[in-house]
Amino acid sequence: LITLTIIGVIAALTIPNLISSYQKHTYVVGLKKAYSQLQNAMKMIPITQGCPAGDFDCVGWNEGLDNATNIEGQEFNGNRANKRIYLLSKQFKITNLCYQPFTNNTICEKNAVLPHPEYFITEDGMHYGYSSYGQGSGIFVDINGVQNPNKMGRDQFEFDITDLYNERDYGIPQGTVVPVGSKLFADIYKNQNLYWRNNNNCTTKEANSGTPYRSVYCTGRVLEEDAMNY
Repeated sequence: LITLTIIGVIAALTIPNLISSYQKHTYVVGLKKAYSQLQNAMKMIPITQGCPAGDFDCVGWNEGLDNATNIEGQEFNGNRANKRIYLLSKQFKITNLCYQPFTNNTICEKNAVLPHPEYFITEDGMHYGYSSYGQGSGIFVDINGVQNPNKMGRDQFEFDITDLYNERDYGIPQGTVVPVGSKLFADIYKNQNLYWRNNNNCTTKEANSGTPYRSVYCTGRVLEEDAMNY
């Protein structure tokens, strides 16, 4: 009985840590996969639209916020976010595409786990959504979709997509995928407070709370450390 009690105590102490470590590992793997897919997708957008490589003007990526033109029978209602998420979705194998007004209200509203309504769901269950929080324009990703915890810095992350003015003002090619909170992110905007190592960005408390104010910078930290050390 004493032996069994000792085994039980050890199991109670170690199993939760093992589960947590495994979950963190799956988040890291998922984030790295999303990063790679986004990089490839942004390179392919002009090409699949019959435009020169890197020419985002040609595909209408840089149209105004409220005057996006329709293409391929898609009604964007002038919304640039709708158009961008559509162009991006074409580079993935998707199960559902959602933008305003919702193309399928029941499915889109049921599965909406990201802050903005423009998103798509891939065959592997990831959610990619438009973000207006980025310095240029951003893409949110929830690597396990509707599954919990649905918290920024845990299973949700953000990438900045460099825009027209990034290329003009900072010399960074349009369509570059930049992890929010990375050193590159801070360097591009000449603000080291945007780096995850500074200003108490990406703490355990922030990530567990789910508030994106600082945990959004965890994207850069996870990719830099190749681990979730918080």
